[in-house]
Formats: sequence, C-alpha cells, structure tokens
Amino acid sequence: MLGAILLFLFFITYRIVFYSFTGDIFYYGLNFLFLADIGVNFITRGKYGHVRLETPKEIAHHYLHGGFIIDALAALPFELILIIAFGDVPKDPILGKMFLLLQALTLIKLFKVGRIFNELEEALRIIPAVRRLISVGYWLSMTLHLMALGWIVIGAGEVERSNFDRYIRAFYWVTTTIATIGYGDYTPDHNKNIQIVYTIVVELFGVGMFSYIIANVSSLISNLDVARSAHQRRLDEINAYLRAQRIPADLQDRVRDYYSYLWVKQRGVSPTAVLEDIPKTLSQEILMFLNREVVNRVELFKGANELFIREAVQLLRPRIFLPDEYIIRQGEYGDCMYFLTSGEVRIVINGKDVTRLGPGSPFGETALVENLLRNASVISTSFSTGYQLNKDDFDELRLRYPEFDHQVRAVVEARKNANK
Repeated sequence: MLGAILLFLFFITYRIVFYSFTGDIFYYGLNFLFLADIGVNFITRGKYGHVRLETPKEIAHHYLHGGFIIDALAALPFELILIIAFGDVPKDPILGKMFLLLQALTLIKLFKVGRIFNELEEALRIIPAVRRLISVGYWLSMTLHLMALGWIVIGAGEVERSNFDRYIRAFYWVTTTIATIGYGDYTPDHNKNIQIVYTIVVELFGVGMFSYIIANVSSLISNLDVARSAHQRRLDEINAYLRAQRIPADLQDRVRDYYSYLWVKQRGVSPTAVLEDIPKTLSQEILMFLNREVVNRVELFKGANELFIREAVQLLRPRIFLPDEYIIRQGEYGDCMYFLTSGEVRIVINGKDVTRLGPGSPFGETALVENLLRNASVISTSFSTGYQLNKDDFDELRLRYPEFDHQVRAVVEARKNANK
C-alpha cells in the first residue's frame, strides 16, 4: 500500500499537471488496490497496542471506527469524477488551477501512510530509528515531487521544453534549493511575484529540513541498535573508572573481556532488570524458556515435577565466569551453589586437580548440605556460564520438596566418594 500510494501520487499528479491524465489500466489498477485494501482490512487479524483483534466482529468494529472512512475516501476515483464534471482537464489557466485544487483531494491517501507505518512497526518490530529513517525518506521524496510540480504550475522553468524535461529540471531546482546548494542556474522570474514567493517558501522548508537532518542523522544512526549504544556507554563509564582508579592493566583487560563476553551472550541487557518489571506469570514462562538448558542437563532437575521447576528457576541468578576465575575457594564459607550450563571448571583440592566438570553439573552443594567450609576450589578453565542458587533459597527448596533434598544428598555422597 505504501508503494501504491507513492506511485499514485507520483504518476497521477504528474499527468494532471501536464494535462495528460487518462483513465488507463495503470490508474484503474491502483484504484483497485485501494478498494482491495478495504476488503483485506475487514478480515485481517491484528494487534493494536495491547489489544488483539481475532474475531471478524472485533476486526470489523475496530476498522469501521478507525481507518475505514479514510480508506473509503482514498479509494474514490476523484480524477474520473472531476473529468465527468469538467469534461476534460481544463487547459484554461484559471480553470486548470481550480481543477488542480480539487484534485488535491486525492492527497487524502496520505493519511493512510502514517497508520501503515505504525502498523508495520507494531507487526514487524522495526527499530524506531530505522522506521524514522524510512519515514523521512518516504515523505521527503513525496514533498520534492509535489514541490517540483508546483514550480511547473506557477509557470517557472523552461516552458518550451518537453513535459519530462521540464519535470526533471523542476525536480533538480527543488533538490538543490532544499539542500541549500542553489547553483543559481535555475532561478525564479524576477518579474513574477508568485515565483519569488514560492522560492522563499521552498527555501524556508529546505532550511528546516536541512537542520532537522543534520541534528538527527547522527542520533538516528547511533540508535539503530539501542542495546549496542547502551552497552557502549556503559563500557565508556567503566573504562573511565578503571583509569581513574589506576587499576592494573591486566585486571582492566579482564574486566573488558567480561563485558565483551556479556555482550556476545546477552547483548548487554540484564535479564533480571527486565523480568522484574513484568507480571510473575510472564516472567515464569520466560525463565522456563531461558533455563531449559538447566532443566534438561542438570541431574537434580530431571524427573522433578513442574511446580518445583517453576519455583526453582525463579530463584536462579545467571552468572558468567572468566578463564582462570576462582568461582569457589577452598576453606571459605559456603553461601551458595552453582549449576554450570556451558564451559568447563576444574575441581582443585589442596592445590591438586581432582576432576573436571562440564555443562549440566552442579557444584558447591556439599558445604550447604553439611554446613561446612568449602572442601575444594572450583576454577573456570574458559569463558563459562551458569546459575547461582543462594543458601536460603536452597534450604527452602529442600524443606518444601523432600525428593529434591534426597537427590542433593545423593549427589553430595557421590562427590565425596569421587574426591576420596
């Protein structure tokens, strides 16, 4: 529909201005599209804001009280109605301008454009900055075309040339004027006030448009990826802090590596901050989807009932481990346990490697079950991801779900025997 409206206004207005309008297959085809659009809108399910329209009655009610009137007027063949009234496009200058003024009623089709852009953004989830770039390009091309035709209507330009040559030169004049280039090779007739006034209007519009583009193009480009922009600002703040505190260079590199890995895995967005703002039922569904690896891989969750899993995944906190990072140190107090979802960790006792654990493995549970200090160190061998379960939440799950407590104790005994 956006393309049909653009074609209609480009070609039909061009033909009207040059007295070459004909009701040919091209004209009827475009009008048929506008009529078909009405029929399609009566049967198309959609989502408007938070409201979903599913049934034919809901769709029809919303459309009749929304865009139906604009669409119906846009589908009317105003040009043919005017031709019937006048007999033909009047070649008399005064009547011709009156005809053009009446023909401007077809511009009501432009009211559809804004609604279509909004619907596209809603349906396709177009980034707002991208939508604004497309919208500005769409409207600017339309404006340049109509201003070029206006230049011809007021009698400016080289009238002895062919219609297409006149249009190309008028479009060239409008483009250079709006772009504030103004080579001066095409100028208004100094003896005709209407051309002078029209030039002033176009120049004022050009200044406004030029200022708008200069002021917004950098922000439009920088906001094409909102998450990346926010991540980059965060990284700039962290780098400034590290430099101000004179943190050692190797430690600075590790911090930057962490945020680089965070961007790759989570696009710099904290899932905790997002999930806190949405209803509990929705957050549960999202967490079940995000934590499906844990549920499928971790032995403690296999065979557990859904109520337990739904409660457990809400208590898990995502963590990222850097290469050679001590996740747990032997001898420290145990206040949480972990579930590894990717990467690998080393189990070290008294300075010696005992074993290695891969994705799906829990670790750190022994100190929680037996209320002892950590009996081993756990070191990440590469970039790894996992989830942390705090001791209070861990104890609450064991108290509520005896089968979980039984599985945890079994894992602890197996781990102790392996360490021996």
